[in-house]
Amino acid sequence: MNFYEKENISLYLDNLKLLESMVTLKQKIKIYRHDTLGLVLVINGEIQHIENYQCMYHEQLVHLPISFCDCPQTALVLGGGSLFAAYELLKYPSIQAITLCDHDYTVLKLMEHYYNHAKTVLADKRFHFVENDGVEFLDSDKTHYDVIVNDCFNLLKESNTYGYSFFKKMNDMLTDKGVCSDIIYRHIFDGTITHDSIQEIKKCSNIALSLVTVPEYPGILHIQTIWGKNKNIAQTCKSTLNSFQKKCLETNNLPFEFYSPQNLPYYLYLPPYIKAML
Repeated sequence: MNFYEKENISLYLDNLKLLESMVTLKQKIKIYRHDTLGLVLVINGEIQHIENYQCMYHEQLVHLPISFCDCPQTALVLGGGSLFAAYELLKYPSIQAITLCDHDYTVLKLMEHYYNHAKTVLADKRFHFVENDGVEFLDSDKTHYDVIVNDCFNLLKESNTYGYSFFKKMNDMLTDKGVCSDIIYRHIFDGTITHDSIQEIKKCSNIALSLVTVPEYPGILHIQTIWGKNKNIAQTCKSTLNSFQKKCLETNNLPFEFYSPQNLPYYLYLPPYIKAML
């Protein structure tokens, strides 16, 4: 069995074995196994993650923004039913509470069946799940968070649809030391979405950018946006400000497979051809 997304730039996977196929009240879910790349989660015809690629995405999605925060205590994950982002957040001893809002609990239960990391997350008392539409949740939630991770929306599209800035809405939900993290929905070669998203963020907060390789997403190369009220957010930051990451470096005991806080300037470097697009 093969699979590829119906995009002009997408990853082609062959020799897939179908493990699960189900239709919930909200979406169509399939899980495949690839001999080389491991499990593949597909929802509504779009690849959500590939097991052996996922750390390249989720570790940078979480740990790069936290590099700007000394001691984050609360976090919100929008989407992220695969629980990889929540798992990375729970590595921080300072984190006291994580809220994850996703519209379909079935995905979490499937992840629990196939992945040990999901079992760990669901068993952690700091983790709290809310089954709800993301827009409704943002409209009703009055909590302020140190970290907000968007693993759900095309924020620019939703802003245009609802007539108000989702970037500003999320920024307003942060504490004074808080950060938001989002990997722009479309690839860098779809320049309009990337450019317009960045301009919207600049209207309301500080911003830093990173070039991210996401092999399983159409276009492969994407921009991560980090923004918020945190005054430490800067493209020129040279070293991590997070206490846990500093301790990991001092003890040479990094709990990450891909991300290294020692190389912060590498993640924040933007090649000239990227700057020209922005």
